Amino acid sequence: MNNYLKKKKSLEAEIVDLFAKGDERAIPLVYKNYSANLFGVISQIVTQEELAKEVLQDTFIKIWKNAKSYDQNKGRIFTWMLNIARRSAIDATRTAAYKKGYKTDSMDAPNYHKEAATTEMYVEDSGLKKIINSLDDKYKDIIELIYFKGYTHRDIEKELEIPLGTVKSRVRSAIKQLREKLKEEGGDNSMQLKAIIAALIISSI
Repeated sequence: MNNYLKKKKSLEAEIVDLFAKGDERAIPLVYKNYSANLFGVISQIVTQEELAKEVLQDTFIKIWKNAKSYDQNKGRIFTWMLNIARRSAIDATRTAAYKKGYKTDSMDAPNYHKEAATTEMYVEDSGLKKIINSLDDKYKDIIELIYFKGYTHRDIEKELEIPLGTVKSRVRSAIKQLREKLKEEGGDNSMQLKAIIAALIISSI
């Protein structure tokens, strides 16, 4: 086995181990080493570049959400991630928005109405709802827009009419507060809290 293959095998083993532990360090590691490959696969199916980028972000969220379900006896981790990317891309092409030539530029993104799109619409679990509702409104807004609506930092900048630096600062603060809640709460809410944290981290990469 040459050095390249050895390094690749070692990298995959490290990622699998981090996945099994639910360790957030897996997120930037996977993004750094596999984002270009996954984006290439997505781009073959989704021809609109901005939408393809959104699908890539959605793919990484799904990868993290399902990390612990990965079974290395059924194939390589990279193959598993590729399958998630393909399915996500296919799903995107089937949406009515895509068929109508949906534009994902932030100026064309669907308007965000705070009174109509609250976190409570999306979070069914009362425990998790209580955790998120305990945060300041400005952090709840960040979670709603990034995790539940797939907004980018640029989209949020224009939607909320705040500087990009403020958006990034709020994202970091939201991550910090959610991590603290994760330590305090854990239990049944831990997986979804980790998924939300992962989405915020991925949006910042």
